[in-house]
Amino acid sequence: MENSNKIVFEKSKPLPLYFQLKEVLKEKIEKGIYRPDDIIPSERELIDTYGISRTPVRQALNELVAEGLLRREHGRGTFVAHKKIDQMFLKSLSSFGDEMERNGLSFETKVLNKQIIEKTATLQEIFGEAHQFFYRIDRLRCIEKEPYVLVTTYIPAASAPDLLNVDLEKQSLYRVLESKYGFNISYAKRVIEANNVTEEDSDILKIPPMAAVQMTKTTAFQIDSEPFEYSIARYRGDLSKFTVEVKYERK
Repeated sequence: MENSNKIVFEKSKPLPLYFQLKEVLKEKIEKGIYRPDDIIPSERELIDTYGISRTPVRQALNELVAEGLLRREHGRGTFVAHKKIDQMFLKSLSSFGDEMERNGLSFETKVLNKQIIEKTATLQEIFGEAHQFFYRIDRLRCIEKEPYVLVTTYIPAASAPDLLNVDLEKQSLYRVLESKYGFNISYAKRVIEANNVTEEDSDILKIPPMAAVQMTKTTAFQIDSEPFEYSIARYRGDLSKFTVEVKYERK
């Protein structure tokens, strides 16, 4: 229970009560009094603690949920959300490790599966008729020990012989392709979709079944516009956000 002696709501102030409560809760989150995955007091507890009605309490909580600071779990309560990681990968093509180092975050990669498969209809559409066999590599990328994104990558097997014997938990795939195989990586096309996580992926990402994921499908090209990689990434919706700069163009 909160200590009501520490908080005094000025009901005569022009600031709405919901806004005052919202700022109190936000400050507690920012100071670490409420930490990620902590359950916050119920609406009834907040009403009793701060002496305000249900309407401003509910509005304060709704806005904090909308801002991504809190999350609701049906039948369980309202919890402090994990801080979302802002990625700029819509703006530039870089490795996951480079992105995390720019954010000052510790990270690790776990290779869950690697195999050679025959081409599928999707792979034929992307790569054409030139390749019959592809590497499929499934990797879980974790940030601060927390599962963050699950990536399935396809690369023509003939273009990178013996790639499956390379330690991709310790080395960047792109750097290996450049240094070992002489790839001239140039650009990528990305498609972003909102989706619900599959049951299998939910176990790996440690999120509830049907939780939101941001799915990105990337086709990466070398400087001669030849595709060399196709990947499908499932980002946890509660941990990720993407930023892109858009410039106004005058006619």
